[in-house]
Amino acid sequence: RGQGSLAYPGLRTQGTLENLGGSNDASRGLTSLADTFEHVIEELLDEQQVIHPSKENKDADLYSSRVMLSSQVPLEPPLLFLLEEYKNYLDAANMSMRVRRHSDPARRGELSVCDSTSEWVTAAEKKTAVDMSGATVTVLEKVPVPKGQLKQYFYETKCNSKGYTKEGCRGIDKRYWNSQCRTTQSYVRALTMDNKKRVGWRFIRIDT
Repeated sequence: RGQGSLAYPGLRTQGTLENLGGSNDASRGLTSLADTFEHVIEELLDEQQVIHPSKENKDADLYSSRVMLSSQVPLEPPLLFLLEEYKNYLDAANMSMRVRRHSDPARRGELSVCDSTSEWVTAAEKKTAVDMSGATVTVLEKVPVPKGQLKQYFYETKCNSKGYTKEGCRGIDKRYWNSQCRTTQSYVRALTMDNKKRVGWRFIRIDT
């Protein structure tokens, strides 16, 4: 989002940390956008093969596109998060493009089974998190870059305790069934420090 922001630093990057936030040719960045997305997908698939979440947390996904490095609070949800949401919808629809346009939930007035709220959260607000080994690590607020420091932001989604579904999932007949909306978690890569003061990029759990 303009100067001093990086979308989804959780992935492995080409080169070293010093490359983050460096000056890049704008035209080269635009022409390589498709290659960047392809690289992102390949990285996510690689991580899925070599890293496995701890068995104690079965509600956690392996990764999520919900992290950004920025000098200021992002104004919109992360781009890759929006792309994933749209792709998941298209895959679930399994229809032609013509039918998909008329099947857009916004057009049909569909509602989510559970009401939720999403917002950007800083590392200063999170302070600590649980990594993939189950250990509690400190989430570092800032990441050093050549021209200064950027803050880590996490796009978290939680059940809305004040919404209509606070007493059960929407669409469930309460006369016969009990239901509950529950916040799940995903693993994202963030700059953290363990109890031995070792700083590094680790997968941590955030609310999704």
